[in-house]
Amino acid sequence: MKTLSIFGFTGSIGTQALDIVRDNKESFELDVLVCNQDIEKALEVVEEFKPKHIYFSNPEAKEQFKVKNNFDTELFDSLEQLTAYLEQNHSDLYLSAISAFECLELTMVAARSGKSLLLANKESLVVLGDVIINEAKRSNTDIIPIDSEHFSLFCSLRKMDSMDINKVFITASGGPFIGQSIEQVKNKSVTEALKHPNWDMGSKITIDSATLVNKCFELIEAKFLFDLNPDSLGVLVHPESKIHSLVELNDGSVEAQLSVPSMLIPLSYGLLGHHSEKTRNTFSLDMFGDNISLNLQKFPEDRYQLIEIAIDVMKNKQNRGLVFATINDFAVRRYLNEEISFGEIYNLIFTNYEKIPKKEISSLDEIRTNRLEILDYLNK
Repeated sequence: MKTLSIFGFTGSIGTQALDIVRDNKESFELDVLVCNQDIEKALEVVEEFKPKHIYFSNPEAKEQFKVKNNFDTELFDSLEQLTAYLEQNHSDLYLSAISAFECLELTMVAARSGKSLLLANKESLVVLGDVIINEAKRSNTDIIPIDSEHFSLFCSLRKMDSMDINKVFITASGGPFIGQSIEQVKNKSVTEALKHPNWDMGSKITIDSATLVNKCFELIEAKFLFDLNPDSLGVLVHPESKIHSLVELNDGSVEAQLSVPSMLIPLSYGLLGHHSEKTRNTFSLDMFGDNISLNLQKFPEDRYQLIEIAIDVMKNKQNRGLVFATINDFAVRRYLNEEISFGEIYNLIFTNYEKIPKKEISSLDEIRTNRLEILDYLNK
């Protein structure tokens, strides 16, 4: 039986992970579950799975749980208390699925554990990729990427000699506004932007998919996960979301990874340690019965400045990833609150990325301080 801790257990990724645990209860013991404030869902999960520990980043949710907790699950009072526990009590598996910048400390502890880290938090590598990867290597921690593009590269690249690779492409569905220019989408409503054609995700990442910022984050992730040359990385738009990555070899041939668009495929492998028969039976890609159409398009030229920012982050590092991610997070939150238009997300990124000072950061404390400085600048 493997011990499992999930950071972000009430979100889309965490919920799907618990579905796999539910089907394999004899294989898992839940140690630490972490979420923000979904108290009702948390109580349901605690009643069913009986984890040893739980933590809420929202103080009000924590107090509500204290009142309603009739189980043997121990509640951590602070992030410091939780971090101290994790440093001394390693789970066999960690799933890091908390979006944005919340609880980066937990991802860092998992990277140092010497166990297995199932990574579904983009910002951790965008902001602190070198540090996390180096900590994982130093501790012999296995990192398994839990999203379709990077999992497909994980499967492909481990069978290849890096010297044979000329170009690596990840794919983008194009989101709900595929084929439309920035001018055409600049006044799209939140409701329209949240209608992703292929994926069911949280609101933040769905907006990132609509703007295509998400793909730029994924380029940065790929660079750190697989030690790739930034100049060899690219994005292709693929509306069907069947091809998740393509690797062009030096002889001009291209190898592509195809699968049904489902996060349960990488999650199942990450949690179970193998490609399961149930996953195959449920998500097998029928190459003949589905009458598959595979279309590939170039990344839209009027968003290419996003790619240029991602390349700058990968090549020059320092706090550039933090600047990019913080501006985007600030803009998306304002858009979801209907304080700005969809087009202003691009304007905020393009206008402010170059202006904000670049400097070295190497610790979580420096990240917090610099992030506050960036937010102060944006709020002026």
